[in-house]
Parts: sequence; C-alpha cells; structure tokens
Amino acid sequence: MDTGVISTRYARAIYNYAAETGNETALYREMQLLAKNFTAFPTLREVMNDPTVAPEQKIRVLTTACGMRPNETLKQILQLIIGNKRANYMENIALMYDKVYRKAKGIVIVQLTTVEKAGEETKEALLPVIAQATGGQIEFHTETNPDLIGGFILEIEDKRLDASVKNQVNTVIADLIRNPMSTVNK
Repeated sequence: MDTGVISTRYARAIYNYAAETGNETALYREMQLLAKNFTAFPTLREVMNDPTVAPEQKIRVLTTACGMRPNETLKQILQLIIGNKRANYMENIALMYDKVYRKAKGIVIVQLTTVEKAGEETKEALLPVIAQATGGQIEFHTETNPDLIGGFILEIEDKRLDASVKNQVNTVIADLIRNPMSTVNK
C-alpha cells in the first residue's frame, strides 16, 4: 500500500480521535515538533525503520522527540502506531496530521521570503489582504535569502508569486537561450 495513503488515513483518524478528546491543537504542536525533529535528526528515521529496536524504545524515542511531556492522547496514538508496526510511517503521519489539522481549522500557510528581514509593517500590510483573499486564518512565516538579490517570493499554500530580481534575471537568460536573435532586433 502507498505510503501517502497509509499516512493520510492514520492522520485523519488521529485528528478525529484528538478532536473528540479536545486535544487536536496540543497534538498539532507536538506533531509539528516531531516532524521538525525527523528533519533535524536523521537517525530518528533510522531508529523507526530498524526492526531490531524494541517497540518500547521506539515509543520512548518518539515521546522525547515530541517534547518530553506529551499529552495522553499522543501517548495512546504512538502506542497504536508502533503496535501496528507502522513506525516507519511516523514522519509522514506527523506531516500529514499537520495538513489535516490546518484544513479542518481553515488555516492557510503563508511564507514571505525577502533579501532582508521583513518588518512588522510588511506583515501587517499583507495579512488583511491575504486573509480576505483566502478566507482563512493565516499562519505567517518569514525568511531571508540574500540570493534573491531583491524583491520577494510570496507563497500561499501551493501558490507562488516570485517577484525576485533573481527570477527576473533567470527569465531573461532563459529567453536569450531560447531565442538569441529575438533580442538583437529590439
């Protein structure tokens, strides 16, 4: 069975269970931390894939990766996943839970990338416009990337507006490569 299908099914079931117990938001934060730790510590993935590691040890490792004091709902979920021999899906389940939670709560992820750190006034100017366009609650992230040269990249969920100088330069170069004679006559 496909990894994405299994992870999505588990994530939806976990969300429904957590919502019934009122722990879906706490679980959201714990799953986000878990997903970040899978990226930060690749050995975590190796431990989950290792059949020689005892289930209790895997649960202990995952519990630690979720923030040392996870709520009871998370403990039960980890026991279920490990008990069903799905430890190797845990990273994907955590990532899918993030998507399921955001969709259920109407949360839209916005990423603004600029050359220099964006100020609060930029964020405050963009938030109302994006909120009106998306109709959802906004989770706003900023990052810097000096390689952009200038301008910005604005990502809203799976849509991307690349208004960077780097992108414009690359577009001109690509046009020159495709049609070298078209720019000579201009």
